[in-house]
Parts: sequence; C-alpha cells; structure tokens
Amino acid sequence: MGLLLLLGGLASAAPAQAWNATGHRLIAEIAWQSLDPATRSKIDHLLQAHPDYARWQGRGEQETRDESAFVEASTWADEIRHDPRFAGSEGGTTGDTPVLPGFPDMAAHRDWHFIDRPTNLLANQEGQHGQLDEQLPRLSATLGNNAEGEASRAWALVWLLHLVGDAHQPLHVGCRIDQDGNSDEGGNAVKVSLAYANRPRVTSLHAYWDDLPGTNALRGDALVREASRLRVANPPPAPAGNFKTWLNESYRLARDAGYPQGEGSPLLIDSDFNRRAQGIAQQRLSWAGYRLASMLRELLRRD
Repeated sequence: MGLLLLLGGLASAAPAQAWNATGHRLIAEIAWQSLDPATRSKIDHLLQAHPDYARWQGRGEQETRDESAFVEASTWADEIRHDPRFAGSEGGTTGDTPVLPGFPDMAAHRDWHFIDRPTNLLANQEGQHGQLDEQLPRLSATLGNNAEGEASRAWALVWLLHLVGDAHQPLHVGCRIDQDGNSDEGGNAVKVSLAYANRPRVTSLHAYWDDLPGTNALRGDALVREASRLRVANPPPAPAGNFKTWLNESYRLARDAGYPQGEGSPLLIDSDFNRRAQGIAQQRLSWAGYRLASMLRELLRRD
C-alpha cells in the first residue's frame, strides 16, 4: 500500500511510549466497536485470567465492565515500565519478583515496543534495534493456540492490545542515523519547537508524535464519541494486510512525513506540518483499531 494512499486526504534510548494513553485507548475502543458480541465475550473470558483484570474494570469509565477492562488493558504494557513488580522498570526489581501465573517472566520488555529502521542508512552502516517485528507474530501464535493455558493467552492478548498500536506509530518503526552512526532513537534525540501553538514549547519529536491523540484524560463517553468520529472519518483499509505491511507503512511515513524540514536544533513544527501529522495520526489510530479487531476475531474464532 503506497504512501499516496496513506496520505490521501490528510491535508483536509529507552524510547518514549508509542502514542499516549489516550491513543491506545482510542485504538482499543475502535476495535471494541468493530467486534461482534461473541468475540467480545471470548476476549473478556481471557482477560479475567490476567492478574490486573479487576483494576482495569475499576478504573475504566466505559458503558460496560468488560469494555472498560478491554480499553484500560491497552495501556498496561506502558504502565509496567513504572511497576516495581517488573524487572527493567523504573525503580523496579532486579528480576527476583515471583512470576505471576501464566507469565513467562517478569521483565518489562522495553525493547518490544519498537523496531528502529534507519530511514537514511549510510554506507557501511547497518542494523536495527528493537523486537516489535519479532514479538507480534510470536504473541499472536500464543493467543491463537487454545492448547495454551488461559493465563498465558491473557498475557499475550494484553501485549497485543498495545503492540498493534505501537506498530502504527511511524516513529516506532523509523529513525535517522547521523554521520557518526548514532541513532536518534525514533526522534527521541530530536528537539522540536511547536511553533504553531499559542504557547510554543520545546519537546522531542517522538513525544510530539506520541501526544497527537490529545489529552491523556480522555475516557468514558468522550472517548467513545471520539472513537466513533475517527471511524466515520477513516474507513477501514482494504485489504487489512499483515504485520509486515503495517510496519512497512509506518516506516515509509517516518521516512517521508515524520520529520520537519530544516536545520539546527530545535527544528520548527509549523501549522502545516502539524495539520498533516494530525491527519496521519488519526488514520493510523483508526487503522490500528480495525486491524486489532480483525486479528482478534481470527485468532479467537476456534475458541
């Protein structure tokens, strides 16, 4: 699927998390709205085997408790970066925390969220960092195997709720390499000034893309309305494609539309760039939701 399709109509270190919490909740809500009742029931049955299910239900503000759990579970893979139960988290353990039922380990797996493919690879430079491309098929295989225990499948399901969204964030797939061979880590090392804002501020390019979905406070009815608006404005892609397709789309967007033009630091993000980026982000959030729903229907159809 070419870049023209992706951009059509858009004019009208440890890396940062991909999309903010609102972005991941929107993807989950779009998926939920796209799912049939039977698949929703299968999903909720599996999520109940996860140790954090009750917390998700209590925190959510959706119309039903199963929808709340599904939407809130979408941010879990980012939240464990700050959860002391998990090795590799900020202030976390050294790996001696008892392994939770169904979990293969208690690692935060920070490198699962991205696959940095250089968009400007120079001669004699090669390689990429991150495991996103490896983990998507591996976790799908676990979820789709009903011979696995329910707790193991729940763990895989919750990771997939998040990583499908990560795969659709351009700067979780593309990066730039400088003349010395140093990566900008998906724009984390690139400072930008938001010149279009009433109160211009400096942030990283990666954080700028993560925050395009809007305030992290969006929940409940407001989240449902925004997800419905995005579905109307952004129809499903055809065909749905596969993991490689999704990552390649994000890579091309990072290469061709992810970085503002100019020299120096910080780079300026003007209103034109921001308008295009907003359009890209809204389409990517929508497509991630549709594709998540389609994937879950297929993986759980034999349950």
